[in-house]
Parts: sequence; C-alpha cells; structure tokens
Amino acid sequence: MKDGEKKNRIFFSLTPIYYLVIAILLFRYVIVVPYPHPLALTLAGFFSYLQRQNRSFLFLKSALRKNFLSVLPAMEILFFVGLLIASWAYSGVLLTMMQIGTSFIDPDFFLPSITIVSAVAAMVSGSSWTTAGTLGVALMGVSKYLGFPDVMSAGAIVSGCYFGDKLSPLSDTTNLASSLTHVPIWVHIQHMLKTTVFSFILAVTCFTLLNYFVWNPEMRLELPSTMGLAELLKKDIVYWKLVPVLLVFGSSFFHLPVRISFLLGIVSAFFFPICESGFSVSMAKSLLFGYVSQTGTATWDSFLSGGGIVSILPTEILILTAVWFGAVVEGFGYLNEMLIQIKQWVKNQYDILLSTMGVSFLLNLMTADQYLSLVIPARAFRTLALEKQIPEKDISRALEDSGTITSPMIPWNSCGAFMASSLGVPVIGFLPFLFFNLIHVMLTVSVLFYKKITAKSS
Repeated sequence: MKDGEKKNRIFFSLTPIYYLVIAILLFRYVIVVPYPHPLALTLAGFFSYLQRQNRSFLFLKSALRKNFLSVLPAMEILFFVGLLIASWAYSGVLLTMMQIGTSFIDPDFFLPSITIVSAVAAMVSGSSWTTAGTLGVALMGVSKYLGFPDVMSAGAIVSGCYFGDKLSPLSDTTNLASSLTHVPIWVHIQHMLKTTVFSFILAVTCFTLLNYFVWNPEMRLELPSTMGLAELLKKDIVYWKLVPVLLVFGSSFFHLPVRISFLLGIVSAFFFPICESGFSVSMAKSLLFGYVSQTGTATWDSFLSGGGIVSILPTEILILTAVWFGAVVEGFGYLNEMLIQIKQWVKNQYDILLSTMGVSFLLNLMTADQYLSLVIPARAFRTLALEKQIPEKDISRALEDSGTITSPMIPWNSCGAFMASSLGVPVIGFLPFLFFNLIHVMLTVSVLFYKKITAKSS
C-alpha cells in the first residue's frame, strides 16, 4: 500500500473524532447550549453514520446493544449514588462527616490531606466511585466552608481516588487488567508500584505547594453567614450517623456488589429518622428531587443540599449519547481500521506498550466505557506481545496506566461524568488539577519513549 493511501485510510478512520471535536467547540463557544457534550456526541455520531450508510445496520445494532450493556452497571450505580447523597443529606450524615473533616483536617495541609484520605478510602473500598460519591461529597462541603476553590479540591479528591483504586486488590479494574493478561493480582499491583507511587508522591507535593499559595485563614471569613455554619459544624458529633458510612465501606470487605453497599447506606441513613418521627413524604421527595435544606441561610443551604434522581439525569443522558457515538465508531468499522493501522506501525516492544496505552485512551474517548478501554487493547495486542516476548505484567500495567487513569479526564466517559456529577464540578474544571492522573500518564509515556530511543541508539 502506498504512503498516500495509508494516510487517507488513517484520516477517514479518525473522522468521528474530528466531528466530535468540531461539535464540542461549536456548542461550547459558538452556539452556547446548556449541555454541549450530549449534543456534540449525538451530532458526531450522526455524521459518522451518514458517512458509511452502505454498512449493514445489523453491525450498528449489535454494537449499540454491547455498548449499552457495558455501561448499564455504571448507570445503575450512578442512580444509587443520587439516592445515597439525598438520603445522607436528609439524615445529616453529610453534616456529620463535614464536622469530622473540619475538626481533624488542618487547613494548612488541606489539599494534600484530602488527596491522601481519598486514596486510603479508595484502597480500602476498592472503588473510586464509592469514595467520590460518599467521602468525596463531604470533603467538597469542607472545602467550601474553608474557602478552597471547588476545582482544586475536586482534582485532589479524584487524584486520590484513582491512586487508591489502582492499587486496591478489591478494585474491579485492577482485577480485570490482571485477569485479561493472566497476571496474578499481587504481581500486577507490585509491578504498578514502581511508577504509581512516585507519581502520587509528586502529586501530593504539587497539592502541598498549591495549598501553600492558595490558603489564607481569612478565606472562610469572605463567605456570607459563615459564622452560623461554623457554629453548626462545632456542635457535638452524633456518632450514630457514621453507621451508614461504615456499612458502605465495610461491605467492601465482604465483596458485596456496589449497589448493595449503597442500598445499605441509603436504608441505614433513613432508619433512625423513621424510628424517631416515622416515614415522611419529604423523604420520598428528597430521593426523587434531591434534599433541599431550608435553614433560611443561603450559605448553609448550598452546603447541606443535594442528591436525588433528577440531579443525575443529565449525566445518564450524557452516557447514553456516548454509547450511540461509540456504537457508530465500532459498528461501522472505524475502530477496526484504527487498530489495523496501529498494528502496522508497531515494530518493537515499546511500540506495543505505547499502542496499548494509546488505544486505551482512544476507547475511553470514543466508547465512554472504562472496561472496553481495558478489554479491547488486551485482546488486540496480546498476540503481538507474545511474539515480542513482552512480560504480561508490562501489558497489564500499560492497560491501567492509560485505561484506568485517563477515564476521569473525559467529560462524557462514564467515570468522568460520574465524578463531575458526584462532586458538582465539571471535568473541564478539575482537569488542570488532576495532578496524579496527568503526572502518571506523562511519566509513563516519557519513560517508554526514552527506552524506545535508547534501544534504537544501542
């Protein structure tokens, strides 16, 4: 095949991404709309579909079904998180967690502290989602009270969540990457430590420096009616309200499904209020529309309200439009063409590892599903990896270094959408402060390129 024909094939196989980028820019900066990403994904998928109408619709139907089933668990968990946040806000669980946070976290080290706390919680629970949807929400409340910018705090929380998730033997993505490459789970985790821990130390250092330049004790005094909130936070802690938190995180040790853990957290949060005053219609309303605090002070209400099914609907719609876009890309052959072109580029073991990471990122970008970003590259490059005698643990690490780490960086990916919905900060907002994820990807890619250049020169 001539070089010109190769370039044309690569160009046409990437057209869905061009359409997507153009549509996002259009709806964000030219025709400004409230929800630009769902519209951009829908439009990009439609134009990509029109470009290949000669392909059988059965392929699209099959891809739609497969992609929808792959994100269905994520959508279900997101549904439960909306209910969980509403129930915890209604029963005062979030307020109790905020009380504890303001009591024990030193503002002078707030950003590095919440990064480490989130990392430990995610490692214990095995889930970045569980940590962000519970502890993360409370930490965002503490952040608002102290006056830290939401985008910085969200970046610190998500950074910690993904470090802990990546190194947890309970994590579904860690176990998936391990099983796909037939690497024992502890060998996989130990191999990841070499780059992951160093990246996390650099990230914590960055958050420490950022905290030093951002934090000012007068920041909390700038908030209106803050004294009333301070008095509320300094009241005696009602420790029974930590029972739902313990149930959610403790159930991880028994390997209960996440939905069951969240359901335990929801039921236990309402248990004591029901025992005290019986079931109230306001409880049902909070689950549907979110809990609305009515203290009479706007500052308090903004801290103590949230959750509900209605609040997560935009995120669910975003994931569904991403499923449509991903199905067109996969069902009409764009993805297969990309893989073929990439395989022709591969020459040595470092090319394979870089290709694995690149394809994982592209799949996060196009399919909105973190699991597909692990499964497809593992299958696509496994034979080549065996031919080049690459240790399987290198492939498993490469899958996580990109597939797991880059998923919260993309607004329409189920992980990015979940983090934004739970923490109340758009992905574009916290992305510049996602220090662990950004540092880790750059570090890993740089090391691979350095090894590739060194191998060529020798």
